[in-house]
Amino acid sequence: MKRTRAALRKRLTRPITALVTASWIACLYVPAPAAAQGAKDAEILQLINAGQYAAATEVLNAQNPSDADRAFTEGRISKVQGNLPQAIQSFRRALQIDPTYIKARRELAHTLLLNRQYDVAEFHFKALLDSDPNKAMHDGYRRFLNIIDRNKPIGVSGYFALIPSTNVNRGTTQSVFDTASGTFVIDPDSKASSGVGTQLGVSGYFRHRTGPKSRVTLNWGLAGTRYEDKIHDNATGVVSLSYEQNFDAGRWYISPFFSSTWREDDADYDTRGARFGIARRLSGKNTLYVSGSHEYRRFLDQGYKSGGYNLASLGLGHQIDPSLSVNGGLAFEFNNARLPHLRYYGHKLFAGVSKSWQGGLQTSSSIEFGVRDFVGDFPFTTSPRDDSYYGISAAVSNTRIDIGGFTPRLSCSYRVNQSNVAFYDYDTTECLASLSKNF
Repeated sequence: MKRTRAALRKRLTRPITALVTASWIACLYVPAPAAAQGAKDAEILQLINAGQYAAATEVLNAQNPSDADRAFTEGRISKVQGNLPQAIQSFRRALQIDPTYIKARRELAHTLLLNRQYDVAEFHFKALLDSDPNKAMHDGYRRFLNIIDRNKPIGVSGYFALIPSTNVNRGTTQSVFDTASGTFVIDPDSKASSGVGTQLGVSGYFRHRTGPKSRVTLNWGLAGTRYEDKIHDNATGVVSLSYEQNFDAGRWYISPFFSSTWREDDADYDTRGARFGIARRLSGKNTLYVSGSHEYRRFLDQGYKSGGYNLASLGLGHQIDPSLSVNGGLAFEFNNARLPHLRYYGHKLFAGVSKSWQGGLQTSSSIEFGVRDFVGDFPFTTSPRDDSYYGISAAVSNTRIDIGGFTPRLSCSYRVNQSNVAFYDYDTTECLASLSKNF
């Protein structure tokens, strides 16, 4: 039984080990300020990694080590041998002897992460951000904190955002509507209206690992937005259950979901459906993405809008270097609303780029071009609605900026929709400035 449990634990540890070990070697083993001391430490580590434990101990003993140094080296040996519980115990003993032993805290945090003790590992990485004077190490700590956040079994996050917009209601920029019966002046309520919204949101997840490479996740979220003109106020709640399976060249997932949206303008609706997707590495730098979804939208007071909606996309991502990536692809959609003039077929091209800069700066941008061909003639006209659109967006954040535990982020977009039906001829510029926090 003990052997079976040990074997299972080893199998469960491999994915995380592969994920973080390369990054750990690259960013955490920085030579100590004293050249001789750094050279000896590197020599000891090299011998340990080569399995020459006795030789490593001899080099250590020649330096007149402290008890903390001996415990630290024992921990390194246990870690390389795969005995993570024993390594954790040794690193903790080194810190008990010398609480300022930074290298021991680094190794303890990393070994706890490998052993899936996420909460304790998170505590030590955050402590390193506060106590490690070597600022070059901090980006590595933040990357490990992101890994922990993606793998913790339970998590909750919240955010506050300001949303200034030149066109809150996606109102038209046109003044008249040409119909088969004549030309009509468009009501001011249907024209573009600017405003600034305030948004509060909270979300969370419960994760359960079902195997060495699979897990089930329950996600939930609630967000509400208010404007000075209350007719634009809205709130949305969503819950989903996803199953994810990893394989050697990628992963796939399937996720049923349900959401409900309340709107002050009485356009309340709920949505139920399922999403699926697969990501497969084609080579060391290229990844193929395929995804799709099917859902049914039910409008409570506007039943004529109710109906199914389908979306499918095919994309390709390319990692130019560890800090720069690009992606692009093609998506298709079909809205099968109850009334023919609201049904449409659409497709779009999209592309994006993301970059991580020195100092913790993260930037991304994207662009899209699309068309929507409607089925039935629009009311009071003799032809179906025909739309084309394009948009560009950009986002910026910095992992080193921390405001009372909250992380700021700014994203902005510009979108133009051109239509042969004047009501849907509009453009909008919108930003979202948010502060978020993981609890």
